Amino acid sequence: MYFRRFILGAAMAAPMLAMMAGAAQALTTDQAKSFIQDSGNKLVAIVNGNASRADKATQLRNLVDQIVEVDQIGDYVLGRYVNVATPAQKQQFQTLFHQLLSYNITYQIKAYEGVSFTVNGATPQGNDVLVDTTVTAPGKAPADVGWVVEEKAGQPKIIDVIVAGTSLRITTRNDYAGVITDHGGQVSALLSAMQNQITKISSAQ
Repeated sequence: MYFRRFILGAAMAAPMLAMMAGAAQALTTDQAKSFIQDSGNKLVAIVNGNASRADKATQLRNLVDQIVEVDQIGDYVLGRYVNVATPAQKQQFQTLFHQLLSYNITYQIKAYEGVSFTVNGATPQGNDVLVDTTVTAPGKAPADVGWVVEEKAGQPKIIDVIVAGTSLRITTRNDYAGVITDHGGQVSALLSAMQNQITKISSAQ
């Protein structure tokens, strides 16, 4: 669970939107692989660097903002409730979603010091490209992680992360929908749950 949170936060979660792709253009597999290799190198350099934990967290948050379509992912995971939420609730949701990614990143830094990252191959998926990688951390079994990359406004962006064959954006959407459904369809219940999660994570740091 913690590994998934780290991956989602650092690239994802998280971590992403064929239905929201807009004027997306097709990437080549080489472009997608190069982007993920470069992004992975930057992530590993930050996590394994000598900076303080607070500085690493700041650097990782900045990296996420550069390589991940966070706002679109947020809309995706809110799912059908994006049409139910009020404008104020949508804004609050995006704020909390960004905060959760940031807190999850900070929470997982220490656990993944010594991480390594290898790009294996890439497969086209319509206008997207799935880049397969292997992520290894000390004391943990190597994990196969897939990164779904899409071109957005002329730049490659991560729009989903696949861990153990499971899409993290779909898993998160289902989890969020379950919270709302369990509370009579009230988006406010999800917002409260997200705020409680942020409070819990921040108090443990």
